[in-house]
Amino acid sequence: MKKGYVSLILHSHMPFVRHPEQEDSLEERWLFEAMSECYIPLINVYDNLIKDNIKFKITMSITPPLMSMLEDEYLNERYLNYLEQSIDLSENEIIRTKDNEELNKLAYFYNDRFKKILDIYNKYDRRLMNAFRKFDRLGVLEILTCSATHALLPLLTINPETIEAQIATAVQSYTECVGHKPRGIWLPECAYTYDLDKILKKYGIKYFISESKAILNASPKPKYGTYTPISTHNGICVFGRDMESSRQVWSSFMGYPGDFNYREFYRDIGYEAPMEYIAPYINRGGIRIDTGIKYYKITGKTDNKQYYNREMAMKKVRDHAGHFADGRNAQLEYAKEHMDVSPLIVCPYDTELYGHWWFEGPDFINEFIRMSAEDWTKYELTTPYHYIKENPIVQCSSPCPSTWGENSDYSVWLNPSNHWIYRKLHRSEQAMIRLANTYKEPDEITKRALNQAARELMLAESSDWPFIIKNNTTVEYAVRRVNSHISRFNKIYEDISRNSIDTKWLSNIESLDNIFPNIDYRIYSS
Repeated sequence: MKKGYVSLILHSHMPFVRHPEQEDSLEERWLFEAMSECYIPLINVYDNLIKDNIKFKITMSITPPLMSMLEDEYLNERYLNYLEQSIDLSENEIIRTKDNEELNKLAYFYNDRFKKILDIYNKYDRRLMNAFRKFDRLGVLEILTCSATHALLPLLTINPETIEAQIATAVQSYTECVGHKPRGIWLPECAYTYDLDKILKKYGIKYFISESKAILNASPKPKYGTYTPISTHNGICVFGRDMESSRQVWSSFMGYPGDFNYREFYRDIGYEAPMEYIAPYINRGGIRIDTGIKYYKITGKTDNKQYYNREMAMKKVRDHAGHFADGRNAQLEYAKEHMDVSPLIVCPYDTELYGHWWFEGPDFINEFIRMSAEDWTKYELTTPYHYIKENPIVQCSSPCPSTWGENSDYSVWLNPSNHWIYRKLHRSEQAMIRLANTYKEPDEITKRALNQAARELMLAESSDWPFIIKNNTTVEYAVRRVNSHISRFNKIYEDISRNSIDTKWLSNIESLDNIFPNIDYRIYSS
């Protein structure tokens, strides 16, 4: 007899990065790496599970920027070139490593892997959303939406119209891409504040995912903690992250990805091969970058890394998947003894952990799902929507404002390093609201300009930019993106105010920042 449910939720997001004006864009590789290392391997896992008649359900959020990029013809052409380069490099590696048996075996492994990735990519007509739409239709995948540009919504409450615009555009974009309205939403960074649920209800959202603190510190205090969802006073269900299953994967001390037999992320031939050899496969500016070919395992806290052993890594994957399944069994067995409803364990993670940072991650998901379908497990894999369809909601409560970031608060996205962003955003938001309230029935050119102003504002609101700045990674790029979108917004505002729209410039910006082709600026109306 099943003692409860487990819901595995993968949050898939990339900031909107698209630079046709550049011959070579380092930042576009963020998407290409995620496609090769995360999304396509997961598609392969789901396909094989279906082929083997394994019963499963899994949830993935796919944010509107990521959906847009996965459907974009220009980016898919560049990805194909990226993938063909990976295959070419791996073939050269087979030749270069021929005198080292261990390295040569790994070179063949990467060559086979890249070719398989290309086969899967072609199978779905070079549109990965074709695969995700198929899994959605088959009922094995529940796709969540997110705010339109992954904006941290609690930091936009000074202008509530902007929050509604983010949600309305997200729902519209999802519906156009997936073919039906979303039932659930991943609030960016699991960030919740009071009254967000009113807007979610207005746009037909049934539930969202939260940090555990949102549930555990809710008012009144939920009877069963995160083992059941709560309902807000506006009827939106809230699913809280389970901390035990989170620690087993995320923890830098005890998490599975740190096992010494897994692949070492930070040793890539892009940094180690001779420059004259690797130059054709890295940035045209001569900047050494990751190629995806990594020959070493973590080994331990030492610079003397040993060669990666795929067979040993796969043995560890099976061990860890079994340990993870055992842990969920034990949790649910204990919870069931103290509950009069079916307990649920919610396991949310960033998709990009699985395959990018943790190379063996998709294999772990495959093994865990297969084990979960066996009789010895005492739970059933489900999605949040299926859970609330089949189980009564126990308690109505007000979630505590929180995020899944550091300290469970907003400080990662609002601090002395990045607070300057919000002054610019709030001024532009107020200007956008004025435009929407003023221009009810504009001519066609003005309407185009107003819609582009809405796009530029939303792109500037992305939480990726303050996150990057706080973490001191590609800071120059993040600052440039914020300033360029605000600058474009300001020019459009001034052109409209002067009744003198630069149509040539507008057409160029529309072609560059082409997200949300059917956006309607009127969503900003008061």
